[in-house]
Formats: sequence, C-alpha cells, structure tokens
Amino acid sequence: MDIAIISGASSGIGKSFAKLLDKYNLDEIWLLGRSEARLKDLQNELSTKARCFALDLQSEESFSLLKSEINSDIRIEYLICSAGVGYNGEFSSVSLEECCAMTDTNCKALTLLNRLALPHIKKGGKIINVSSGACFLPQPGFSVYAASKSYVTSFSRALREETKGMGISVTALCPGPVDTAFFSGLKDVKEYKKKYLVSADLVASKALKAVQRNKAICTPTFSMKLAHLASKIVPVSLIMKFYK
Repeated sequence: MDIAIISGASSGIGKSFAKLLDKYNLDEIWLLGRSEARLKDLQNELSTKARCFALDLQSEESFSLLKSEINSDIRIEYLICSAGVGYNGEFSSVSLEECCAMTDTNCKALTLLNRLALPHIKKGGKIINVSSGACFLPQPGFSVYAASKSYVTSFSRALREETKGMGISVTALCPGPVDTAFFSGLKDVKEYKKKYLVSADLVASKALKAVQRNKAICTPTFSMKLAHLASKIVPVSLIMKFYK
C-alpha cells in the first residue's frame, strides 16, 4: 500500500500538500495534526482515502502510536514534515515554554518522524522537510525559530546524502512569509515582510515540482532565491546591521 504522511496537515502548507497529493493516485494519505475537527474536514474534501491522527508531536507517545500503525505492508511514497511552531520577539521575552515548543516541534519531532518513516520509504520515495527562508541567516527577534529551521535544512541536506543509494530524495523547503495562521499569529511583523506574502498553495505546488527535479533546496519565490544567494556572499556581520 503506497501512502503519503503529512504532519501539520490541519492547516497552512500541510493542508495544501494534502490537496495536491490527492491527485497522485496514492492508496492512502495519513493526516497528522493537533485539531481532529480540522483533519476530519480535510478528510471529507479528499477523494483519496485518508486517515486522521490527532496528535501532539511534542509528545513522544505520539510516535509510539504511529510506530504501531506502520507495518510491513506500508510503503511511504511521500513524507512531508510540515508541522512547525514559531514565536517572535527578543529572546529575553520568549518564555521557556515557547522555546521548548519551537525546538521540540521544529527539530525533535521532525527528526523522530524522519527516523520512524525512513525504513518504510519506498525506492523513489520523497521526503520534504519544511524549513524556512529564516534558516539562511541568524535573525535577531526570531532567534530560536531561525536557528531551529537552520537545523532542519542542515539535517535534510545530510540525510539526502545518506539516502542517495537508497533511491530516496530529500528536499528542504525554504519559503519566505506565507499567508497562513502561523504568520498572522506573529507579533509586530515588519512591514516589508508583509509585502512578500504568498499563498500556501503556491509554496506546496512549487515544492512538489522541485522534488520531481530532485532539488536539495526549494526556494519557491524569487525573493527567497535572492536571500539564499545573499547568505552565501554577504558577510553575516553586515547583514546583522540590517536588523538594527
């Protein structure tokens, strides 16, 4: 049975991925998210058989449950790790709970989900780990989130090398601002970032095209391509002055 597993599927980019993969002739799509009601609503929108897993990926018990559901008949064609948490503000103003939520979801949960799924990913299968354009440089005022996404990109690039011989591709998706509840929930967002907002549907569509071309990094917009390039050629110390 060929399936896709999508975390963060109840909204945003994850939900957009589910709708696009609905056209891929999969046997099942597994939808992971916190809101059971939203997952059920999405399940009803899909023509592909979908299973809903209302889970908190900050809890290791969630992975025990998933492990019990994955058997030898499961062949994962797509693993999409889209669940993410972000809080902005000066580091001294971010609570301990918020720091843990970012590192536990963005780093730990993503790592565990990749590790759990990897033995069951079929040859030709694809992993998309949703990172962020924030991964390319340190971001004062968004320090923990940006660092957690740097982890996602670095981990994805290393895993990509390890899985080449297995016929599995790994892509880090690095979008800029996306018009989702995540972005609208941030505090005091700089005006220039609002100008670069794009839809979750566009980001997911660009990502699926990138994995078909076996891209290691997907920067779905021109502005993020420029940011990626700038991170390679402009000294970090100079860019940090931009944030002051």
